[in-house]
Amino acid sequence: MSLAFAIVLAAAQASAPEQKEIDEAIRRGADWLLRKYEKGFDASSWNSTLELAILTLSHAGVAPDHPVFRKGVDQMLGCKLRHTYRVALHAMALGRIDSTQHRARIAECAQWLVDTQCSDGEWGYPGTVQDFDDVPNGTMIDPPKLEERKDRKGSTVAKIVIKRRRPPDSKVKGDISNAQFGLLGLKACAEAAMEIPLGTWQAALQYHLRIQGQDGGWGYHFQGMKDKARYGSMTCAGVCAVAMCRFYLGMKDPSKDTSVRAGLAWLAKNWNLDENPRVRESHVADPGAWHYYYLYSIERVGKIANLEKIGSRDWYAEGARWLLAKQKQDGSWWTGLADLQWKQAGDLETADTCFAILFLSKSTRPLVASTDHRR
Repeated sequence: MSLAFAIVLAAAQASAPEQKEIDEAIRRGADWLLRKYEKGFDASSWNSTLELAILTLSHAGVAPDHPVFRKGVDQMLGCKLRHTYRVALHAMALGRIDSTQHRARIAECAQWLVDTQCSDGEWGYPGTVQDFDDVPNGTMIDPPKLEERKDRKGSTVAKIVIKRRRPPDSKVKGDISNAQFGLLGLKACAEAAMEIPLGTWQAALQYHLRIQGQDGGWGYHFQGMKDKARYGSMTCAGVCAVAMCRFYLGMKDPSKDTSVRAGLAWLAKNWNLDENPRVRESHVADPGAWHYYYLYSIERVGKIANLEKIGSRDWYAEGARWLLAKQKQDGSWWTGLADLQWKQAGDLETADTCFAILFLSKSTRPLVASTDHRR
């Protein structure tokens, strides 16, 4: 191979696919989702993909009046607020669609997430916390109040102030995966001018700092049990969680935080798009089930930490090329696990497709002051 050819090849490998290729892949993926849910969504289970699909379709540029999208939004708004993943994605989706029109509902999501944080600072699966008697149909009897506050520049802004309504049960333990989505949901709420209690961010920060490994990575922690391994998706979760908490506690550039830098160094050292790095060392996680979840996690790290590269790797260019090569003929993405494997995880074919589109569309909003509502 000549030096000139090697240079050209390296340049091609370092660049992202053309935008028209990315847009076409996103369109095909969105069309697959629209076909699949033409008859409606099943919102009955704790792991329903309703909110994830609506968030994804909004980032894919589906018209707000598309019948599948419109019915999905209406169905989502009619659901009772339950389960960490779904409430967090609910807030993220409504913040993306129209944070002004849906401000009251986003405030309910904020209140639910603040009230369900565990005593150690994390969030958990169904059964970790009980449903609230005062939220019978997803509408609060005593909703959060709109108050005047000063922003960081001293200007007066109208904020909905969220205050925790009951203390956590010290016996209840959650997990790091629910925790990262709880924080992503609160980030969406903060961007819609919700004032989240500082204690919520502080507790979450201390939880993630406490469980970080000495090598800078994070593993899965569930109900007080500690995974022996640190691996890619959970390290991404830890990096994003610490960065978000640091930012909302006043740090302007969380990428300079020692814990965040250690996590980023772990990701650079263990970089691998072909699998969730080092997940095979875990005694908890399935090596194949969460591959696309890891790729979406990489996107969140890149956007939240405001990075073009993780170490020396152009995370978006490499990830986009990988995803375009893996898209199926029908427009979907999927790891192809057997139907009964990890059935409790829900509809993995929909989830994988959503995670791929969310990566390609660079869906995560960078950290910005909560008074800046530009989308």
